[in-house]
Formats: sequence, structure tokens, C-alpha cells
Amino acid sequence: MDIKLGQLLSSLSYALDIAENRYYGHSRRTAYIAHSIAKEIKLKEEDIVDIYYASLIHDIGMAGYLSNNSVMDIHYHNGLKKAHCDLGYKILDKLPLNKGIEEYILYHHEEWEGTGPYGLKGEEIPLASRIIHLADYFELFFVRKLEDKVVDYDINTINRWLNKYRNKMFQSYLCDAFLEVASKEKFWLDLKLINISQVLRIIEPGKNITIDIQGLQDISETFSMLIDAKSKFTYEHSKGISNITSNFAAYLGYNPLMIKKLTIAANLHDIGKLIVPLSILEKPDKLTTHEFSIIKSHAYYTKLILKQVEGIEDIAEWAGNHHEKLNGKGYPERLDEKTLTKEDQLIAFADIFQALTENRPYRKGMDPKKAITIMEDMTEGGYICSSMLSDFKQVVL
Repeated sequence: MDIKLGQLLSSLSYALDIAENRYYGHSRRTAYIAHSIAKEIKLKEEDIVDIYYASLIHDIGMAGYLSNNSVMDIHYHNGLKKAHCDLGYKILDKLPLNKGIEEYILYHHEEWEGTGPYGLKGEEIPLASRIIHLADYFELFFVRKLEDKVVDYDINTINRWLNKYRNKMFQSYLCDAFLEVASKEKFWLDLKLINISQVLRIIEPGKNITIDIQGLQDISETFSMLIDAKSKFTYEHSKGISNITSNFAAYLGYNPLMIKKLTIAANLHDIGKLIVPLSILEKPDKLTTHEFSIIKSHAYYTKLILKQVEGIEDIAEWAGNHHEKLNGKGYPERLDEKTLTKEDQLIAFADIFQALTENRPYRKGMDPKKAITIMEDMTEGGYICSSMLSDFKQVVL
């Protein structure tokens, strides 16, 4: 089982871009700009690939408690810059990527004159980090303002913007290369939010680079930690579901590959929760109808994110269907016993049990036996399968 790494990182980049306090398309457009600069200065293909991949996930460190800060908060505060670069470096150390990529992300806020969070200056800063830094800032502080009509686009305006930061934030050589890139009409058309996803699919470097099932599991475990770290009430939620899923699948006699795939689905089942505001996740009172609709949308986004990766369509289904019910009263697609698979239900069982037995803002976690009693009531209402529950009890009690 080989997964295209570029597709997977693009999918995860999309998840980061639609998360709370983010700008939609920021990481993808930063990747396009950085890729364009790297091509313009004629870097080696392997370096262009690493710069592209690093750009796609350059803000991966905006996770956990740091997700409460907006993109602008982080870009205006040196302490937050350093914190999210450092966290990104630590996260990437766990992923099956070239080791240079983690260093590129660690130093992507360093400035040419040495005033960045780590104090690196000039050539001390990796070239890839310098490129990503320029691409990141231009996307946020020029392209966004252009879309908001704060600035008017022409090459002279871009040149003035670059000259303001030339040999201060950005290396003069890279400013010149970027000015050449930005002088082409195609560059601006490619950057449009309606175009950028398709453009990246066309230009994606390293399309032949793949990872195996173990690499996918490693990435899924890392992202499950990022998802769970958003709230103290979801701490280790995905890890718990992953453990239950793995044990339940083994008990039911699934082969090792299927157990791995189901475990990956469990790790990523809540990736759509990145879009849900923390104020809703940790609200101690009853949710409004609107707030509950936002919570429910996370399962939709989980499937939307994962379906972008060829070869894991089944994993995407299992992960995205964890709130569907046999009687058709689940969400977001109102699937029923005619369409839900045993694998869908397996993830759902683990999710229900884990949710009932862990602490939430509005209640303490239940005793496992009480949780099973509630699940037995659910079988009587046709929500979940009674025979599967009999097997499930053998695993969790």
C-alpha cells in the first residue's frame, strides 16, 4: 500500500488552513509562491520538492494551545513565532520526511538582518527557510491586502513592498528573483483561491514519492495528537479510540493490514474538529442549535479532508462515518444499515464508548459498565448493532 506523499501533505495542509484562527488557502498559496521562487533560482529538483512540502505544512506548529492564537497574532509576536516554529520542529521529527524539512520550518521566521526569533543572520539561515519566509509574508501582508483592496496591484507596488524589507527581512537576491516571478500574469491567476488547488495538482513536484502503510500510521498518530491537544477535554481522545479500535479489530479476527488501516481511521476520525472553535468544544452549558450544527460538521470535514488522498478512500469512509447510525438518525449523511459497513460501526463503537467514559466540560466520565448500559439502550433503539455490542463488551470490560 503506497500513498502519494504530496497528496497526503496537501490534504493535511487543507486541514490546517480551515482550522480555527487560520486563513483559508494560506499554506497552499505559500507553497505555490515558494515553489515559484525555487524554480526561478533554478534549485535542484530534490530541494524544490522539500521546499514545497515544507511550505505546505509550515504552520503545523500552530497546534495545541497555540491554536488559540490567530495567524496574525503569531506573525506580530516574536515569542509566538518561536513557540510555533519550535513545536513544528518537534512534530516533524516524528514524521517520515526528509530531516532537512524540519530545520526549514524551525527557521522560517528568521530575518536576513538577524532580528528573527532565533537570531540567525544572513547565510546562517537555510536558503529554504529564507524562501518560505518571503513566501509566507507576501501571502499574508500583500496578497491578502490586495484581495481586501487595501493595496492596488502593479509591479511597481510590489517592488516598493519588497524594497521596504530588502536586506532587512529578506535577502536582496531573493527579492529580485521573486520580482521576476510576480511580473507574470499567470502567477496572479494561479494564486486565486478558486484556482490554487487545481494549480498545485498540476505543478506538484515529487509526484512519484510515496510512503507505505507504516509511514501513514506514523503521520496519523502525530495528527491525532494535534487534534486532541486542542482542548483539555479531548486530551488523548483519539489515542483512546485508536487503542480500542485496534483491540476490537484483532478480537474480530481482522488481518494485520486491516487492523493498521482501521487504527489509522481511528487516529484521524476527528481531524475535522480542527475547524470547531475552542469556545464550543469547551462550553460547559448546553449548546445552541447553531453551535451543535458546527460540532456535527466535523465528521463531514474529516471525510472531505481524507478523500483528497488516493488509496485511502476506505479509511476516509470509516473515519468520516463515525457518527452515522443504523437507523439513519446519525450525521452528516443520514446513512443507515443498508450502507454502513462493519468497519464504519467498529470505529463508531469505539468513539461512543470513549466519549461516554472520558470527562467532558458538562459532566464527569462514566464507569465503563454504565457506558455499556447506555450502549445497550442504543441497540434497542436501532442505533447500533446488538451482536457487535456483545463482542465489544468482551474487549472493554
